[in-house]
Amino acid sequence: MNDRPVAIVTAAGRNIGAAIARELAERGYRLALMSPSGRSVELAEELGGFGINGSLTAPGDIERLVAETFERHGRIDAVVNNSVQHSSVMARHGVAPVPETTGASLNYDPDFDYDFLAIPDEAWREDIEMMVISVIRMARAVTPIMLRQGSGAIVNITGLEAEQPRLVYPMGPARLAVHGITKIYADRYGRDGLRMNCVLPGTMANGDIPPEAVRAAVPMGRLGTMAELAKTVAFLLGADSGYITGQMILVDGGTNRGL
Repeated sequence: MNDRPVAIVTAAGRNIGAAIARELAERGYRLALMSPSGRSVELAEELGGFGINGSLTAPGDIERLVAETFERHGRIDAVVNNSVQHSSVMARHGVAPVPETTGASLNYDPDFDYDFLAIPDEAWREDIEMMVISVIRMARAVTPIMLRQGSGAIVNITGLEAEQPRLVYPMGPARLAVHGITKIYADRYGRDGLRMNCVLPGTMANGDIPPEAVRAAVPMGRLGTMAELAKTVAFLLGADSGYITGQMILVDGGTNRGL
């Protein structure tokens, strides 16, 4: 019997999702990956797992991913709920891009001007379905399997903007709902050996933040790497974090100004 743990990673075709998949593969996980493009299928083949083309906004795709993972491996130990950036949703709905990021706008800039009220309802609905409702759908699908196992860990990738809303990330507050879901899930299923946490990336090296903005806003003075983020996620999925649940873990180089 193969006792290697099994992990599902969504939006795994590139950037954050792909980095997490690679890190988990290095740690011995058997992988099931999903993204809307063929990139997750290609990456899964490279890493010895399997992948499907699917969208977080399609309930049937999530159910299919979970069902096929369980059919292949007989268990699911870990899930990473990753999703696309808000900017992609905004672009699909013809929303004007946010002005170039500055060091001040990463915190508060009275001169930073963007009409976030112009974002249409359709963009908000898609964003909420992708960021929030997909977490519920995934939990609904994997929790019965994890309950039978008596163990399981879920990590939701949200963002610093959910902890510290800023105009430069106007749709960020939608992710606050994921934090609430995480707390409720941890309360309900902690007694059953199931855990759920959130990882909040800050200014990471998967965007186009100018160096001067980073130096002005991030105490560490640099962008975070995909590898650093992936290792944090892997830690939260593993046994070394067995007493951590319902938490919001910032990976932001000290950008968040709250306590």
